Amino acid sequence: MKLNEFINEENHLCNFSEEQIKEIFDLDEVKALDNNEFEKQRIFWLSQYMVGNVSEPFNEIKKLDPADQRRALETWIDLIKDVDTLKPLMKSILMEFIQGKSV
Repeated sequence: MKLNEFINEENHLCNFSEEQIKEIFDLDEVKALDNNEFEKQRIFWLSQYMVGNVSEPFNEIKKLDPADQRRALETWIDLIKDVDTLKPLMKSILMEFIQGKSV
């Protein structure tokens, strides 16, 4: 996926500067993404999480079958290279999916 497809008006990543995008995300992983509707949906959910809307993307991911849930969350983990961003995300995933508690 091209960077301009990853950062666009259809998701909340357009709220981040180019410098922030380069700091937070692994751009090689972005390039490796297919440009299809399922990938765009996963990016949208991640963008929601990144701007502070935690419950809605997790609720949507929970509606998926377990294999697609895993793929969605693995995509998030693969895309984020910044440890300070990844650690709270992983804790949220653990709380929401492992312990079954709300974040």
